[in-house]
Amino acid sequence: MNRTEKPIKYFEDFEEGDVFEFQVPGLTPKEIKDFAKQYDPQRFHLDEGEAAETHFGSLVASGFQTQLLCFAPFCKQVLVNSGSVGAPGVNIKWLRPWYPDTPLEVAVTLVSKRLSSKSNDRGYMSMVLEAKADDVAILAMDWTVIMLTQLVRSKPPKG
Repeated sequence: MNRTEKPIKYFEDFEEGDVFEFQVPGLTPKEIKDFAKQYDPQRFHLDEGEAAETHFGSLVASGFQTQLLCFAPFCKQVLVNSGSVGAPGVNIKWLRPWYPDTPLEVAVTLVSKRLSSKSNDRGYMSMVLEAKADDVAILAMDWTVIMLTQLVRSKPPKG
């Protein structure tokens, strides 16, 4: 995805406590099965009959599909127009299954931030994502975003 005409947000433009909220539409059984066929071909993602015989009781979305669809709006609406240069890792907890046709409410919270002790052109922002279906948490993620500071604007290009 290309950056839009929005101004780029840097480390200084974000505040601890910032919350970004998104809605993720429910998935159809076909969408769940199509993803599963390609990326997570387990029986409870592929076949309603077999899924009914599992502890889930019916077809459920892959945890990876859930994670991707919950992270995508944050990436598209926040990170794409920022000085983000990646993340060193992520912790994911799949708390409950995501059933077909159930929309999700997603909140991403900036819980803390600090400047790098080694390089003044970047900082670290600790993020927490929570996704809920019918007010029940189904996904929790936490990670650190490495974000460039406004100092980068004034550096001459290399080369």
